[in-house]
Amino acid sequence: MRSGFFFKKGRVPSDALEGECDIDIKPMMNVLVILIPFLVSVAEYTHLSILELNLPANVTAAALPGVAAEKPKPKLTVVITPTHFAIILGESMLDSIARVNDNYDYTALEQKLVARHGSLGGENDCLVAVSDPVAFKFVVRVMDICRAVGFSKVGLAAATIDPTSGK
Repeated sequence: MRSGFFFKKGRVPSDALEGECDIDIKPMMNVLVILIPFLVSVAEYTHLSILELNLPANVTAAALPGVAAEKPKPKLTVVITPTHFAIILGESMLDSIARVNDNYDYTALEQKLVARHGSLGGENDCLVAVSDPVAFKFVVRVMDICRAVGFSKVGLAAATIDPTSGK
C-alpha cells in the first residue's frame, strides 16, 4: 500500500473507525445548564396570560343526564356592543353606558360595577356577553375590570344583536 492512505499513527482509515471513540458531552451539558433555567422562567411568565373561564351553571346542569334542571339565579351580565355597554341582571337592564367618539367609558363601567357588586349580596359570578363586531382587546379589558371590581368568576358568552331573530 502506498503511504498516502495511512493516517499519522500508521492505520488505514477503516482501522481508525474500529478504534475507541471518546464523545465529549461537556459542550452539550453546558448548553443544557444554561437553557433549562431559561425555559423554566419563561414557562412561569406565560402562566400570567391565562384567563380562567367558567360556563354558566344552567349549561353544565342541563348536560348531565338524570339531573333535574333548576332555574338558575340571575347573573350580572355585561353586554358589549359596538355602540355601548349594558349591565343586565336577569332580564332587566340596570345600566347602559354609551360609546363616545369611538371610545368606551371604562371608568363609568367600573363605577357602575362597583355599585352593582355591593348590592348583589356577595354574588361573585359575572358574565361578559359580546357581539361579533367587537374587537377582542375590548373584551379582555372588560373582563379585567370585572375581576378588579371583585367578581372572582367571570364567564364569556356570545350576545345576539337582535334576540328575536336568533342572529
